[in-house]
Amino acid sequence: MHLPLHKIKNLSFRPRKKDKVHQLPSFLNRISTLLNEGYTFPDSIDMLLPYHVDNPAEWRSKIQEKFRNGEGLIEILQCFSIPKHFLIAISISEENGKLAQSLHSISMQLDFNEKMRKKIVNLLSYPILLSIVLMSIFFAFRIYFLPNIAQILESRTEVGSNSTIFISSIFLKLPDILLLVFVTVLCIITTSILFIKKQSVQRQLPLILKLPIVSYFYKMHITNQLAKTMGDLLIGGFSLQHALTILQNQQLNKTLAYVSKEIERRVTFGESLSSAVLHLGWFSAKFEEFIIHGEKNGYLGRELLIYSELIDEKVQHFIKTGVSIIQPLFFIIIALSIIAAYLSILLPMYELIEII
Repeated sequence: MHLPLHKIKNLSFRPRKKDKVHQLPSFLNRISTLLNEGYTFPDSIDMLLPYHVDNPAEWRSKIQEKFRNGEGLIEILQCFSIPKHFLIAISISEENGKLAQSLHSISMQLDFNEKMRKKIVNLLSYPILLSIVLMSIFFAFRIYFLPNIAQILESRTEVGSNSTIFISSIFLKLPDILLLVFVTVLCIITTSILFIKKQSVQRQLPLILKLPIVSYFYKMHITNQLAKTMGDLLIGGFSLQHALTILQNQQLNKTLAYVSKEIERRVTFGESLSSAVLHLGWFSAKFEEFIIHGEKNGYLGRELLIYSELIDEKVQHFIKTGVSIIQPLFFIIIALSIIAAYLSILLPMYELIEII
């Protein structure tokens, strides 16, 4: 039933949006629980489908057809829109008999991602609504209030003084400036992402690693993937050479395949894994130190998994910190906009009072 990583292909059956699995992390976690209790993988899916999809009969029909055609576990799980980098871990866990543990771990990561997404939506919903109201007020002031005040000032003074009106108009253009900056940054980011995606992996790596902040997190991402998959394979009894061959032949993650190929090329010419990692320079700091320690004590696979867990914790910490900063940052921008709105009103009013 199981297919090697490099033979996994895209599926003909892709669930429509309305047919997506509800509560995917819970679904995978329950499969893990049933597997630990002795249920088979097909029985586990068949039992849980009615609670996680809207049309279980159609899903059962498609999945049973795949089982009859001899397709493996990965092909079945791809139907549930599980991210590809998780599928690699699942395939490796199937090799070493730790499928239940792998599904549980993936369900926890997906659950964390879902909670963070919901938290971001909840945090941003009120500031975004407030920003829309504030922008409407700005436009109303600029269209109706400021022209009327300007006419009054011109009628009350022999020589029109436009300095106050000019300053107020600048304050009232603050939403335009912020919107222009946001759209510009968004266009630059989108264009850069599209450009990088069109490049081959060989060209993507140096381009991304030149970006100051992005390179730090991208190195963490590559390191985490390599450490997790390599650690699982080594613990599963594969040799280092065989593990690198498996990773470079899989088609689910082209970046990991390229990185594994470059490491294998260096290892084949006599370098140690730690030396190859250090010289390539694509990985997080101190990664080679964990590898050296694992090479010395003979527990390289376990050391790699420990490092992967440390990176997961660090990434989750960064995500939580970033989420906690987003809402205060929005409120600071809104507060500055409110101050600008007050100044745009008060300045011409004060001048009008002095004239009267």
